[in-house]
Amino acid sequence: MTMPQPSLRALRTLQFRSKMILSFFIVIGLTAVIMGYSYYRMMSHELEDSTLQGLEKMTEQTVDTLELHFKTVGNIGYSYFSDTSLQKFLDNTPTFDNLQYYRNKLEGQKMQNPLISFIKITSLDGEQVSSYYYYNSSLRSLMDENQREMYQEAKQLDGFPLWAVSITTDKNALIPIHTISYVQQLKRITTNSQHPIGYIQIDMDPAILEKAFLGLQNDDGSTYYIADSKGRIIFTNTNDEIGGSIAKSPLFTAYKQENISNRYVDFRFKEGNNSNIGFSQSLHYSDWVVIGSVPLDRILHKVNVFRNTLIFIAVISFLAAMLLGSIIAAGVTRPLKELNKKMKLVEMGDFQASIQVKGADELSTIQHSFNKMIAEIRKLISKVYETELLKKEAEIKALQSQINPHFLYNTLSTIDSISSIDGDQRVGDICLALGNMLRYNLNGGSLATIKEEVTQLTQYLSIYQIRFAEQFHYEMNVEEGIEELIIPKFLIQPLVENAIIHGLEQKVGYKSLHVIIRSLNHEQLEFVIADNGVGMDAATLELLSKRLDPLSGSVIRNPLSSRTMIGLANVFKRIEMYYECDPKVHIESNPGIGTVIHFVLPKRAAGGDKVEGHDR
Repeated sequence: MTMPQPSLRALRTLQFRSKMILSFFIVIGLTAVIMGYSYYRMMSHELEDSTLQGLEKMTEQTVDTLELHFKTVGNIGYSYFSDTSLQKFLDNTPTFDNLQYYRNKLEGQKMQNPLISFIKITSLDGEQVSSYYYYNSSLRSLMDENQREMYQEAKQLDGFPLWAVSITTDKNALIPIHTISYVQQLKRITTNSQHPIGYIQIDMDPAILEKAFLGLQNDDGSTYYIADSKGRIIFTNTNDEIGGSIAKSPLFTAYKQENISNRYVDFRFKEGNNSNIGFSQSLHYSDWVVIGSVPLDRILHKVNVFRNTLIFIAVISFLAAMLLGSIIAAGVTRPLKELNKKMKLVEMGDFQASIQVKGADELSTIQHSFNKMIAEIRKLISKVYETELLKKEAEIKALQSQINPHFLYNTLSTIDSISSIDGDQRVGDICLALGNMLRYNLNGGSLATIKEEVTQLTQYLSIYQIRFAEQFHYEMNVEEGIEELIIPKFLIQPLVENAIIHGLEQKVGYKSLHVIIRSLNHEQLEFVIADNGVGMDAATLELLSKRLDPLSGSVIRNPLSSRTMIGLANVFKRIEMYYECDPKVHIESNPGIGTVIHFVLPKRAAGGDKVEGHDR
């Protein structure tokens, strides 16, 4: 099942903070719902089981109490059944004294035992001895009718006890109410024979029976009965229902459908729209059973209370999680918003934008990287801008110093001719060397072979040789096999010129210059320019090294510091631009001893290809 397109579009348009909070809520919500529902199910089962176990124990206690009462009443009845004096009393014509004796005995029995509501002994001829005499004729008639029915059933049992529903009266008022009675046919038992002599009836106090059901009786719709196997009600807390039938009720129908293998059993059934828990436990007396029902709501009351408490806690926890999620999301998205704001400033051309980094987490790392990137961009912009300024400045200087080369060359030829007439060959040599240098310059292009550069440098140094005569000496050492390698044009001459002007011209005495070009390895060339000039002190050397450092940017920021700096800076700037690498310049100098400049370049063949694997 896929999410509808409108929902997807709405989700995509949400801000990152909203997406984060939504994700947080979904994860927390699902976790809370799953854990809460699982815990609720587990606890509801445990609470339901514990409630049912309590109901089972209460039912067992009720049945045990009833059976104890029945046993007590039964023992009293049997004591009269086995009393030989009573047998003789009933089998013979009773005397007044005997009648008074047993009447007093029955009254005393009733007073001593609270279980007994009424006790009566009746002979076969209808003579009665009882614990109480009812003068109300209608009540006596009702009770006599009920007595005849019970005696008839007891007669059929032939001396075995009968437990039956009977009519008695309330202790406080002569109102007929139902109760349970013990009825038994009495017999005269001798050695050779036995024959019926009367009946005994013991009515149990209904109030005592009701007390036995106190644990099962509630005002929440609970019901209980003592019923026989046919569903006839033997006893209940509602007097009008006693003697009726529950055979067709949902409770008794569900009870009959249960596979009853134990004395106690509980089951579920529905009565109308209400669900109930039924319970039953059989009695050892007759075929009676204690049966009743409890609304399921009562069983699940604790479960429902627990559910409502759990929902309340879940809602509070969810609200707290929402607040915490908002705070956490704000802490995450605030740096991102700041980063987004600064990026928009950069988009509009403000490269001074920067972020104040707080913390050391991943977002702080991103902010730090942004600041570093902006700094690099500013540096590159400054570098490109200043490079363009240098280029423009060089072009302007070239235009300012541009003289018609042909005019200059022709003028030098004229000087050479005049010097030949006067017989001074040095003037001719100077003019020839200078002319060759101009011709080399006129050839154009920005690249030359090492051989061409060395030839040009020789022409240049020959002029200085003539100028200083015996006080100047130079030496050129070029390794064989590298003459055809390509280097930038006019690469070495500015360095040699710088050595002569600032090192040798200021020296008094013998002056020497040594130029070495050799292979350092299969891929690199080493250039060395050494002089024995005046040299530099440590402070000047340190300043020069710093200004030539490509990382310092000092040369770019101070392009007009001196002619020396311009010459050196232009050479190494051309090297950096052509080779796209650091020339690894190393300068050694000592005052009064001289200066040595080392630098290393990659080997390039004609066409600009790198030389790899062997020397060219």
